[in-house]
Amino acid sequence: MSDQTLRFYPDCFPIFDYEPTRDRFDIRRIGDGVGEGIVCLTHFEPGQIAFRFAGVLLNDITLFTLQYAPGLHLHDPFFMGKLLHSCDPNLSCDMEKREFTVLRPIMPGDLLTMDYEQTEDVLYRPFTCECGAANCKGLITGRAVRAAAEAGFAVMGAPSLNGTALHA
Repeated sequence: MSDQTLRFYPDCFPIFDYEPTRDRFDIRRIGDGVGEGIVCLTHFEPGQIAFRFAGVLLNDITLFTLQYAPGLHLHDPFFMGKLLHSCDPNLSCDMEKREFTVLRPIMPGDLLTMDYEQTEDVLYRPFTCECGAANCKGLITGRAVRAAAEAGFAVMGAPSLNGTALHA
């Protein structure tokens, strides 16, 4: 395979260190209601950089963004935006470096996961988590929504953790 056929990112993105490539990762359809996810094709140990990512900065949240700062989101529909959620993830995200670091051993065939509430104040589309982890949070809404709910407050326009929708 040539360098270009190994890339997930289009040619308009410059090649960068720790860029995810098709010889290390595969994007696969996971199932109805889940969509696509990233499957690892190689072994990683804790502390290693799994990959870095690129994208376009937007003011809006999309299904394929991670929050860079309040009101600023990095849109990457090519790779990073395909990461699945787990309350017990195998990756941790550093938005300033735009990289994911391995938290626990990852083997070929493992799905790559992150905790969406690590980076997101409010999720684009809240959902009920079914990750099966002992520390599963249930409804995944975003860290600001969770913090407000735990403090006894509500965030207008966001679902509450008890399942009652809040409206303005």
